[in-house]
Amino acid sequence: MGLFANPYLTSPNGLKEFANETLEKARALTRHMIEDQSFSAMKDYIKELDRLSDMLCRVIDLCEFVRVAHPNSSFVKAAEECHYALFEHMNVLNTSKPLFEKLGKVLYDDQLGINKQLSKEEISVGKLLYADFKKSGIDMDEQTGETFVQLSSYIANAGQEFNNNITIPKDTSVRILPSEWKKEDIKPEYLKQMTQSFDGALAIPIYGHIPFEILRSCPNRIIREKVWIALHSVPEEQLTLLTNLLKCRQYLAKLMGCENYAQYALADKMAHNPENVMRFLQGLIKDLQPEVLKELKLLSKYLPDIKGNVKNEELVDMIKPWDREYLLTKYILSLKSSQNEDISQYFSLGTVVSGLSKLFNSIYGIKLVPQKLQYGEVWSDDVRRLDAISDKDGKVGIMYLDLLQRNGKTPHPAHFTVCCSRKIDERELDTNDPFNLTLPTTATVETIKQNGDTYQLPVISLVCNYTMNPHTKMVFLTLDQVSTLFHEMGHAMHSMLGRTELHNVSGTRCQTDFVELPSILHETFANDVRVLSSFGKHYQTGEKVPETLIKRHLESEKALKHCETLGQVKMALLDQLYHGSTGFNLDDESFNIIDLYHQLESNIRIFADTKSSWPGKFGHLYSYGAVYYSYLLDRAIASKIWDELFEDDPFSREAGEKFKNEVLKWGGSRDPWVCISHVLNVKELEEGDANAMQFISKAQGKL
Repeated sequence: MGLFANPYLTSPNGLKEFANETLEKARALTRHMIEDQSFSAMKDYIKELDRLSDMLCRVIDLCEFVRVAHPNSSFVKAAEECHYALFEHMNVLNTSKPLFEKLGKVLYDDQLGINKQLSKEEISVGKLLYADFKKSGIDMDEQTGETFVQLSSYIANAGQEFNNNITIPKDTSVRILPSEWKKEDIKPEYLKQMTQSFDGALAIPIYGHIPFEILRSCPNRIIREKVWIALHSVPEEQLTLLTNLLKCRQYLAKLMGCENYAQYALADKMAHNPENVMRFLQGLIKDLQPEVLKELKLLSKYLPDIKGNVKNEELVDMIKPWDREYLLTKYILSLKSSQNEDISQYFSLGTVVSGLSKLFNSIYGIKLVPQKLQYGEVWSDDVRRLDAISDKDGKVGIMYLDLLQRNGKTPHPAHFTVCCSRKIDERELDTNDPFNLTLPTTATVETIKQNGDTYQLPVISLVCNYTMNPHTKMVFLTLDQVSTLFHEMGHAMHSMLGRTELHNVSGTRCQTDFVELPSILHETFANDVRVLSSFGKHYQTGEKVPETLIKRHLESEKALKHCETLGQVKMALLDQLYHGSTGFNLDDESFNIIDLYHQLESNIRIFADTKSSWPGKFGHLYSYGAVYYSYLLDRAIASKIWDELFEDDPFSREAGEKFKNEVLKWGGSRDPWVCISHVLNVKELEEGDANAMQFISKAQGKL
């Protein structure tokens, strides 16, 4: 048995075989779709396009996961090669005029009448694919089309390389001169893990937990500043890679007739255009400022040598980004001693997963059931498999939990779709079907029967980096880590419950600025005392976690809530800035990504960073290019949904069913504004851009 129970995936060569055979069958299916012009073939054309997409994505999505999570370098290398080959082929298909022209006939030729026989979902997917063709420059001449493919391939590979390198620091240690430190600046247990030169200079490592502990505990501001800048700086090669990535995106957008990449990327998103995004973000800054200043005043009490009241203008310039963790730690330690009790002892990883299962069973009728693993099914011994079992529909999905820290693994919590839900046509189950792999569909994906139809089950993997306690051999989570797991499980529920007939709109395959809504809503459950107290229990005594303890810890974690949100706004603004929505010319020789970053920080001023090269660590610049505002937009909407559905009772099955039926089950097959309109009972949201953006403006106050 191979990875994810796929019999091809027993070795790196098996992965290559899986990819090569998929590519061969995809080409054969493409030729067949172009050549067969019969009425029945036209009627099934959108389904066949969807099948073709699913074939390729089952390899591409798998390879994306293997590249960032598999511990075997040979597997990683094979995944990189396979991803490149199939992604490039996908880009070629996106510029295929025969495929595009046939789709146009199916959708828009009223004389043929095929469009009258299609389901709403088929029409939705057909229009989505038609728009993708248009967005890929299908109307271009051959040479321009080739340029588009080349640019797209470069962007994909450069983006992946950029994300692979975000953990590489510019320097591996920071040198503190003898005149810049004294022994009492650093706790003895940390000092033991540092080196001193013959002249008394200190070398602080920029890896592991030491630099973060220094930021929290060191009273010496010079040391904190040097450590913070080093933690947030990258090699020049990473900045060059990012610059080239941004320039290629700009060239691609201009090739498509757009002024900049932001305009190109937002045309089919909820926000529609860069102007709406900028208004939303600027409105947030205005609304946040008074609350941020209150939080800064709270921190300023712990600044040394401060006297009397400090004016807001002085306060903003006084507190630097390297002061933040130190002052926040001082504030938390100033609270009552009971605040400092280790709440994580009540939230072992097993307890939290069990609590998630109980919550999902309460609101959705879904249980997470552990499964026995087959040999070779997982890539690491600490990976676990859970099947999602519905009280109405039986098994609805499979998830693999890869939650423990491991060298070489992506450092960021993430949800990976390995296989989407999709209705499988009966002819695909025929062993004589010429477009199946050597091993039949049922061997490479798990299927389920529902109402006489066969569906392939979604397979996802959740990745986190939690550390095992060396003494208890257990994993204990802070409330922040609990919230992160709830967030990723929100994506998982979207994947499981968004069971559509067509792969292209299944689960999380929806608009980018809509995809975070379920995960952020689920994150809200992890910040509710009632939910946490329903499952938190001490790992030794079984004692229920005291609600007072939860409240105190939640209070401390929210100490800089508005500063955190402002940080997200700054990141979203940088994303817009880099992708051209504010008029910067990337072709200008004076264009410098770090200068622009420092200028933005200086303009906003609060926790202003004018010394590091942090954008080289901002991985979402690639994966969320021009759409990073999504987190903020979806947080505002999620807050309204929480108030409407779950505020009175977070365990309400009625509320869960409404969210499932109006949002989750649709995946990307229904306009997001229609989903939001129905779940909030705000009919005006269905009526267009103006009402939607007015809603967004009002939603700002919910952040």
